[in-house]
Amino acid sequence: MGGDEDVKVQQPNKYVQGLKDFGRFLYNSDDNTVFGRGGASWAKISFFYLIFYGCLAGFFAINMQVMMMTIDEDVPTITGRSNKPTVGINQKDLYIMDFKENEVWGKYKEAINAVKDEYDEAASNATGDKIFTWSDISGDCNDPAWSVQSENRGCFYLGVNRAYGFNPTGNGTDRFGARLFINCAYDIGIAGDGDVDSNIAKFTVVEDPATQDLSPYYPWTSKLVNGLQPLVAVKVEIDDALNNARDDDNWGTFLKCQLYTKLDGEDPVDFTEEGGQFARLTIVYPEKTTK
Repeated sequence: MGGDEDVKVQQPNKYVQGLKDFGRFLYNSDDNTVFGRGGASWAKISFFYLIFYGCLAGFFAINMQVMMMTIDEDVPTITGRSNKPTVGINQKDLYIMDFKENEVWGKYKEAINAVKDEYDEAASNATGDKIFTWSDISGDCNDPAWSVQSENRGCFYLGVNRAYGFNPTGNGTDRFGARLFINCAYDIGIAGDGDVDSNIAKFTVVEDPATQDLSPYYPWTSKLVNGLQPLVAVKVEIDDALNNARDDDNWGTFLKCQLYTKLDGEDPVDFTEEGGQFARLTIVYPEKTTK
């Protein structure tokens, strides 16, 4: 045959070649570079970013310190739309009383002691004339040790958030002279499965809402002066006979606790229209006992 033969040149696989090039970028043994940089180059850029981020961190720390110097630890800075009366307690583990799970109960007991310690410390430092102390809680709930899982009894503790200047029953208000109190009722909860009929978890609000009056502790203006907000205890005791007779699907109940004012001769008024929030407490029934 007299014609020239075609010569085929084999092209390397582009994926294999790409991996080789990437590996060479990670480390090039020919010039001993990593990511295209030698040792001296990496030392220079590392030193630059060390100084750069060190300056940023220092600038941030100085700004934070200046801003913290303008904040009064006892008086809130913002008192506008957030200044709403809300019933609650600053220990999340005090919102559930679980007579079934030991671990949950342990956290609940730790929360009680933490709240007591916080109130004891605040009361010892406050300088005002009307200061709420833990000893103002009357009855069994004054003693954290009274709450015992095996005895099917315990206490919740509730107060009102420290809304600066909050004084709903003061002179010049439409509720002047009214009692300010917290009361609770059984609630079905968000899922609608709370027990509101069996009365297994018998509860008592202490002090009695019929005579309870928190208004002397207001207006609240400073933790240093007024200490912490007054507390109301909710004493809970499980009726063993009713608990043993309950349906297995009946796991527990909720308590809905709200803040009210009441003038003589009128019905109690809650703070829903003012944006006030209630507290929802959870009670998990104990296991049934066999005799």
